[in-house]
Amino acid sequence: MDYQGNTLRDFLKSNGHVVLQRVNNNYNLRSFTEKEIEHITNGYSTLLGKGAFSEVYRGVLDDQLLVAVKKYKDGTRKEDLAKEVIVHSQINHKNVVRLLGCCTEENALAIVMEFICNGNLADILHRGNANGHVFFPLDRRLSIVIELAEVLSYMHSMYSPILHGDIKPDNILLNEFFAPKISDFGIARLISSDGTQQTQNIIGSIGYLDPLYSQTGILTPKSDVYSFGVLLVEMITRKKAADGNTYLIQNFIEAFKRGKKVRQMFDKEIVHGKKSIKVLDDIAKLANQCLILENRQRPEMVEVADRLRKCMKDVQLRRREEMPESSGSNYPTNPTKKEQPTQVLAISLDELKKITRNFSYDTLIGQGSHAEVFLGELKDSRKCAVKKLDYPEVEELENEFLLKVQSISRLEHNNVVQLLSYCIEGNVRALVYEYSSRGSLHDILHGKKGAVGAQPGQALSWAQRVNIALSSAEGLEFIIEKAEHCITHRIIKSRNILLFDNDVAKVIGDFGVFKSNPADKIDPDNTYDFPHRPDFGGYGAPEYVTKIPYSLRIAFT
Repeated sequence: MDYQGNTLRDFLKSNGHVVLQRVNNNYNLRSFTEKEIEHITNGYSTLLGKGAFSEVYRGVLDDQLLVAVKKYKDGTRKEDLAKEVIVHSQINHKNVVRLLGCCTEENALAIVMEFICNGNLADILHRGNANGHVFFPLDRRLSIVIELAEVLSYMHSMYSPILHGDIKPDNILLNEFFAPKISDFGIARLISSDGTQQTQNIIGSIGYLDPLYSQTGILTPKSDVYSFGVLLVEMITRKKAADGNTYLIQNFIEAFKRGKKVRQMFDKEIVHGKKSIKVLDDIAKLANQCLILENRQRPEMVEVADRLRKCMKDVQLRRREEMPESSGSNYPTNPTKKEQPTQVLAISLDELKKITRNFSYDTLIGQGSHAEVFLGELKDSRKCAVKKLDYPEVEELENEFLLKVQSISRLEHNNVVQLLSYCIEGNVRALVYEYSSRGSLHDILHGKKGAVGAQPGQALSWAQRVNIALSSAEGLEFIIEKAEHCITHRIIKSRNILLFDNDVAKVIGDFGVFKSNPADKIDPDNTYDFPHRPDFGGYGAPEYVTKIPYSLRIAFT
């Protein structure tokens, strides 16, 4: 492995005293000193997790960027750190935790990475949160494994292919939208031209390790496929791969051989009728093929991703069939039918009052012509924004509201504000969104006016403004052109663009709904009229403001 060996020797020459210039990667890595590591971790004060050879701490850079610092326990493991940095630095992918830099001083061997806020997949599957069990719907599980399959396929097909070697829920981090990011490249390997990597030092996790690798010491892309198969079984059963003397895969394979017996292992939370069982059967069949002992019979990761995407289409088809009927309008034809959204859970009015202190004026953070926004705090201590709607004819608009929630809840994108929950009780209609402590773009540009819970704003540089505009455009592009149910926003203004860490802008889902049939791709020349026109405040396209039927082009005003 000349490629890896030469790079490793170059890396070790730094000895922690010379700034890392580049490590054959697509972005610069920063070299940290021991004092800098101590400073950004506040003296290693916040432990996030620990393993056999390292501990992970929360850190904050001088620019307020949150980071995770993986510190090796043994100061003599410089070669292990170098190998991890070299492999990790080759990958620039949205589903891999971003590497920022490292420290090679013996008393502070450390790797600095982006901080991912939602913990790891094992927390969601097996440990829950402070409130106990976490609701984890099938489509969200599928979305996670699809993205994981895609990034593993990408790694396996690189010019210098990379094997992760330790795929398991603990090494899969989740961001605020439950998008997965692979972490911990401590035993990952760059493989040779014959597609294998042989070692006498066999390392892996009990329950996930490819049996063929443990017998021969030969690591191949199919070793990751095996571990991914274990992960698939965990996702559909919500059981641990190894729990004491009980091994999940042994039980799964025995049940699979007995046909429908395997269905008894499915997590009851995601079993909803025959169609969901059919999807789970397909996932179980795929997992079983990934677990075949003869690795040549296991599928490639690219095939795994394709088959999982088909499963997702089946889930989406089932969901569309369960949606309120539509016949050329935006509202259900049966006004008494109350279909519940499938992506987020409802919250009771009593709970809303509790988290907003009975909609106290002290928690009011925003006000519009048809709504008030209150700062709330959920049971898991996350802050949220509660938008309490004020419709003059609430009962008439109940179905419209539910359809709106259904559409917004399915907008999962890094540049769209996440809907966390909703309330429809009596004459109260409310939407619960993730909270942005930096406030809206309007707040930053024009100054806050006593917004509760918001952090002080600061002048935006030109680069920041360009990044905000780009993030907003990507969010709108997803909503209008790429989402499962195409939506037109109608109210693009600076108050409806929220700012998060790293100047990421997210569009608020504050819009009307149309074209509920996802098979219809929006024709830009199509026009639609709405019974309730918003207050544009100078942002509305002239043709819409003057009552001309509504066009897709208006969203870009």
